[in-house]
Amino acid sequence: MHDCLMPSRTLHLAAVIAVSLAMVAGGLIWLLSGNQEEPGPPRADARDGAASKEADASHPIEHVIFIIKENRTFDHYFGRYPGADGATEGRLSNGEMIALNPAADVLGHDLGHGFFDGLKAINGGRMDGFDTVTDGFTLDGYTQFGRAGLPAYWAYADNFVLGDRMFSSMYGPTFPEHLYTVAAQAGGVTGNKINRGEKVPGGYCDDPSERVDRFEKLSSRQSAMVMAAEERVDTDRVDDFWRRDAPCFDFDVLPDLLNDAGVSWRYYGDAGFYSALLAIRHIRFSRYWGPNVVANERFLSDVRNERLQEVSWVLPGVGHDEHPGAGNHSVCEGENWTVRHMNALMRSKYWKNTAIVITWDDFGGFYDHVPPPHLDVMGLGPRVPLLIISPWAKQGRVDHTTWEFSSVLKMIETLFGLGSLTERDRRADDMMSAFDFDRPTKSKDRRLILEPRDCPPIAP
Repeated sequence: MHDCLMPSRTLHLAAVIAVSLAMVAGGLIWLLSGNQEEPGPPRADARDGAASKEADASHPIEHVIFIIKENRTFDHYFGRYPGADGATEGRLSNGEMIALNPAADVLGHDLGHGFFDGLKAINGGRMDGFDTVTDGFTLDGYTQFGRAGLPAYWAYADNFVLGDRMFSSMYGPTFPEHLYTVAAQAGGVTGNKINRGEKVPGGYCDDPSERVDRFEKLSSRQSAMVMAAEERVDTDRVDDFWRRDAPCFDFDVLPDLLNDAGVSWRYYGDAGFYSALLAIRHIRFSRYWGPNVVANERFLSDVRNERLQEVSWVLPGVGHDEHPGAGNHSVCEGENWTVRHMNALMRSKYWKNTAIVITWDDFGGFYDHVPPPHLDVMGLGPRVPLLIISPWAKQGRVDHTTWEFSSVLKMIETLFGLGSLTERDRRADDMMSAFDFDRPTKSKDRRLILEPRDCPPIAP
């Protein structure tokens, strides 16, 4: 169960400088820096090959829903799932192998899942540093659920598609990972926001006092130096290439491509520290804020009142996002949230032509045994769970294709005939292997209506 299809990171390290120089010729150096005041080319050029949504009518998918939960790894949720590349034991930093113990429904403290925590956990591909992340000494990261602890998620995997090579787009943490879910880049941002004392509702573009760490503009030589430092977990050297900036940007996001092509969209997450579009100036201060960027609670009413847009991002919100730590967030309550939303979609008129992607935004400090590809200075980070639910999804499939959050954007771009935003989504797999559009499908036969379960009591 521990065998891995990834190429040797040792061989990769020897090729870092050559790869980085080749990237210059391929126009990738901007991706590796990813950190200009306006990362990427001018907006008109960034929308490479933008096309009408009529460009591809060869599939039945008319709606895509991208649900982003919080802070779990594949081994933590699905390491015991039959047929998946999972693990039931993990390696500590001292070389000892220990069993992954049963996970608690509520973990009352958070585990380190920042950029440097990701580097330490991966440890140059050895995947043995999860006990060295912040609070990792508790070994709460070396735990996992089975079918009894996640009955609905495992039932969705039984009936639809489970991806066991979905990697987080970067080492962590939440905010820059969420930028990848809308932009296929994070603008070089490497951390959550730092508030300098002033409090403004919403934050990011709304709060000039906030700051984030991000990579400075890097030459090809500097990019190679950073990647080599990441392989040896030299965090001090990596930090030498960071600067501190305001978290308000103007690089292109997928809603820009959708607008250009006349594809309707809605982002259910207008508040909170993981609301990525709060940090995109030309969205935050535009006519789209309000009609298109709305509260997450509105999603169910939009489905029931037949107001669903063609592309939707859904952020479950605190209490339903499965984020461990303060607030006693229950995994069971988060799974029940998913069940209620899946039931509503499956009972709606939209089910017959909808694809739903559910993933988790970063590794949360939990163990995973598969070394991620080292694409650039940002990552990739450890694996996260992935479910693809649709009447057109293959049934009971464990898909071993390598994906990251930019792959979901590539899927949307493919389905709606759009261009690309960055090299990440341009080169990403489009996830079409998860679907079978040739098999006659009766959507009503693919419905899986589940009952929310009784959750364990939460201690006061």
